[in-house]
Amino acid sequence: MLDISISKKEFGSKIIFENTTITIQENGIYGIVGKNGEGKTTLFKCMLSLTPFEGKISFKSELLKSQKIAWCPTEPALYEELTAAEFYDFYRELTSSTSNNSKMLFDVTENQLIKNFSTGMKKKAYLNAVFQNEYPIYILDEPFNGLDLESNYILVQYLKEKSKSSIILISSHILEILYANCESIFVIKNKNIVNYQKDNFQKIEEKLFQ
Repeated sequence: MLDISISKKEFGSKIIFENTTITIQENGIYGIVGKNGEGKTTLFKCMLSLTPFEGKISFKSELLKSQKIAWCPTEPALYEELTAAEFYDFYRELTSSTSNNSKMLFDVTENQLIKNFSTGMKKKAYLNAVFQNEYPIYILDEPFNGLDLESNYILVQYLKEKSKSSIILISSHILEILYANCESIFVIKNKNIVNYQKDNFQKIEEKLFQ
């Protein structure tokens, strides 16, 4: 279904990935973990065609197009002079969404300027905007950062439902959440990626920190 093949990705003289592959055959939640600087965000940018690389990424045997991907970066960029409601409208226009979904995942004051929001409220507003439309692939880079305990629970339950019909890729330093909810976890280390199934999750930390 989703096939990622990166023969080489480098920045200047530094090689980030070399002869790296990921294959995902079914919908579900999949974790992406690695120490800082190993290439988690770079992998996502390759998928989104935001950075050049040598290789090919395909979805259902066709070249993957960024329009098929919902993307939430670690620190989402919002137009802070807009209200939340105006930002939702802007995001729909930006992504050419035809969704009329008026029910948002998180309760956010829609008539307040985003610049007055806390970090967590900004993350909620961005996630609300992303989830207005349906996508076959969702990429969430550290989505739990800035959210409180209840909001993390709400997000996880929502993603579990979404994963029945979509591929969800989550990068997170909170390994316990990934262990509890992922079909498998891809560990990035030393320019390569290793896939761990549920029965081998206990080996991930040894791989990361050995």
